[in-house]
Amino acid sequence: MTGSVAIDVVIGLVFIYLLYSLLASLVAEIISTNLGLRAKNLHSAMNRMLNNDNVIVFSNSKDKTGIVKKIYDHPEIQSLSANKIFSKPSVIEAGTFSRALVDTLRNGKSDAEVSDIKEGIKSYALPGSIEEYLLNLVDEADDDLDKLRKLLSNWFNDTMSSASEWYKRNLQIMLFFIGLIIAWFFNLNTFNITQKLSMDQKARSELVQLAIAYVENNPNSPKNYASLDSEITDEDKIYNDKMDTLSSIQKQLLKDIENTRSILGGGAWLPDSLVLRVRGESALPYYIESKLLPMTKGYEAGIFYYHLYGIGDKLSYALKMLFYNFLGYVITAIALSLGAPFWFNLLKRTIDLKKQLKN
Repeated sequence: MTGSVAIDVVIGLVFIYLLYSLLASLVAEIISTNLGLRAKNLHSAMNRMLNNDNVIVFSNSKDKTGIVKKIYDHPEIQSLSANKIFSKPSVIEAGTFSRALVDTLRNGKSDAEVSDIKEGIKSYALPGSIEEYLLNLVDEADDDLDKLRKLLSNWFNDTMSSASEWYKRNLQIMLFFIGLIIAWFFNLNTFNITQKLSMDQKARSELVQLAIAYVENNPNSPKNYASLDSEITDEDKIYNDKMDTLSSIQKQLLKDIENTRSILGGGAWLPDSLVLRVRGESALPYYIESKLLPMTKGYEAGIFYYHLYGIGDKLSYALKMLFYNFLGYVITAIALSLGAPFWFNLLKRTIDLKKQLKN
């Protein structure tokens, strides 16, 4: 394989990873939105702060002392909820949290003194280390409520930085499994794709041209729609608007993917009918594993010899494809879990390298 061919193969493979990692991120974002995973992560992080409980990233953790519920019942927090379905906000500003916590610790006393706030802290029977930390913050504030709110805001920001990492780590695991399903459905075996691009000059050239056109039409790195700090959040748009936004992104993305499917071939799901031979010569598409095809009755129609496949036959073939291509699918899934921004930046650098070598 010459240097030019090798670069073209890398460009084609990276472009495939880019498109399907975007699809994986999009699916993860839709799941995250419908299940309110960001809001659950935020709730779990606050529970970790105030109850010193274990973090359960994709689930609402139990509020042992009731203080987290009190904060969420605060009018300033309640107003952030999108609707009854998404009853908890997925984003809370540090200043909002600190005001809500101070008001909660005041126990409804608008003119509460520092001593009253200390009594409020003790009244919730918080874990010893948390209670001690809050009392130390009150002492450090030195009777200055604004300073106390600032100290609480700093604490909240530090916790949210950690919460973001908790979310991203678990999200990457989710992306891996979504990527594995995508690799299986679209038959994205990294080994087979690499071999196809290495041996088929026409497919390689077409995919490189699609990649170059994509970068020219999309000069900026794509948003990672599944990231915690994505601009698309429950608070930015109401639920229906957000789904419309994701739907429009999905339509454009599927158009780009369809262009690659015409080059790479079909997925792991058999069509209703498949022509096996024409005039006695094999007519199977290269991506069909003939040895995995179900044994069904064949039919002749003129020069064509074909088989029909029912749902059971299709499922049997798909499961065999998963077993037969599992390692290639896993490598693809790992690649997709790295995220679209990673592959977009690598694609741009590789295309630039190709242009430099050409010049």
